Amino acid sequence: MNYLDALKHTHQALAPKFYIEIGCRKGNSLTLANCPSVGIDPDPEITCALPQPVQLFRETSDDFFCRRDLGEIIRQAPDLAFIDGMHLVEFALRDFMNLEGHCAPHSVIIIDDVVPGDMAWASRTRETKAWTGDVYRLIPVLRKYRPDLEIAVFDANIAHFSKGIAVISKLDPENGILHDAYDKIMADLEAGLCLENTVDTLRTTLRVRTSDGFRPYIEDLAKSLTRPVAHRSQLAGTYLDTLKKSLLNVFYREDEFRILYLRQCLAGETTFDMASFLDPREADPETYALFESHHDEGRPFLNTIANLGFPKTMMGRARLDNLHDCLDYITDNNIPGDLIECGVWRGGGCILMAGYLHAFNLRDRQLIIADSFEGLPVPSHQKDEGLDLSKEIYPQLAVSLETVRSNFSDYGLLDDSRQHFLKGWFSDTLTTAPTNRIALLRMDGDLYESTMDILTALYDRVAPGGIVIVDDYGILRVCREAIADFFAARGEPVPEMTKIDWTGTFFTKPH
Repeated sequence: MNYLDALKHTHQALAPKFYIEIGCRKGNSLTLANCPSVGIDPDPEITCALPQPVQLFRETSDDFFCRRDLGEIIRQAPDLAFIDGMHLVEFALRDFMNLEGHCAPHSVIIIDDVVPGDMAWASRTRETKAWTGDVYRLIPVLRKYRPDLEIAVFDANIAHFSKGIAVISKLDPENGILHDAYDKIMADLEAGLCLENTVDTLRTTLRVRTSDGFRPYIEDLAKSLTRPVAHRSQLAGTYLDTLKKSLLNVFYREDEFRILYLRQCLAGETTFDMASFLDPREADPETYALFESHHDEGRPFLNTIANLGFPKTMMGRARLDNLHDCLDYITDNNIPGDLIECGVWRGGGCILMAGYLHAFNLRDRQLIIADSFEGLPVPSHQKDEGLDLSKEIYPQLAVSLETVRSNFSDYGLLDDSRQHFLKGWFSDTLTTAPTNRIALLRMDGDLYESTMDILTALYDRVAPGGIVIVDDYGILRVCREAIADFFAARGEPVPEMTKIDWTGTFFTKPH
């Protein structure tokens, strides 16, 4: 079996949506990909037509994985990756470690050059025309330190030279065992660990399978992989769109405007007129259009908190749609972990997350709803001076736990088996939040201190590739300062932010 035929069949069986290849050379294997791809080679000589979009990086794989903009390049987990790099075990080990960190549990990594047909080809310096190097030593290392991986080694060739390939699945991007043991592994390899003297003993050690078994193995593997949801039903989409409109009170928007009108009448600011009450759009189209615009943008009318009205969320349509998109992202890329919102007001954002989990029957994630349910705290940090949003000043921002739970129940989405309501100040509750891993963190703490409390308690639990949404980034300087100070204290750059609307932003946690 030629190794290119094996790769071709793997692409056909797995149908990857994103592919990474280390060691492209002339592009013979890279051209097999029918999806967006990344190719890495310090000196590529591409002679093949590449049918799909390819980002080609002319650098070593070590340099590539040290790039500061890596999160922008690898925006989703590769479904398939191929390592055909420097032909030395230490390079192959680092390539595997780096790739796995960006993979998902359904991803597959194939490693080339693991079964030399002659031990002369397995030397660490090239002295023969055919050369595999000592990459074969990686297989027993992985089996020793990572017995959780599924590793199958097959015969494969190029021309008449045997080189072999290894297919590795059941990946765990969060597993740090190889990183922790890296120095010891390297010392053992330098001392002669896993060196073989004959091809027969090497094949026995690696448990090499004949090429006849490759095709059925890959086809069975493709069937066993739990792939993310690729297509979502129209019914579920309609449900979530209707849910968002309901949370925004779109269906009763005119009634909110009528209440504002009646308040003006009671305050003596205008005289009651039945026509204006019955048809506010017709009576005052300019004011109503402004009200509707603020409503859609998630702003209180005339930017006055007293005019918040009665939607279940202050997020506006753009931020609700972004939350929906982020849920799609962590689902499609199989980002592990739970969902948490810190600062929930009437619970609308969390209700949308609960509706999403319900619509797609995603029972492997917990939903954590964290709030004081007493409004915002009185400012105590120097940087929050002058920003008093507490219950005494703005009672509209204080919504009780009972009210939020009732809102969940009204939508048929209250589920105490998978939902955790954390009542109290963030500084008291978040350090013991019932989650070890977070796929999506939504922050709406407003204040410097609250934002810092959220990041300090939860950021290290966000999975690499997970999403962090910051609701107040655009409008509140103290929120931006808290994020800048948090990452400065860690000696890390602030992750690249993506703007959602006039105040909301989000970023993907770097790997």
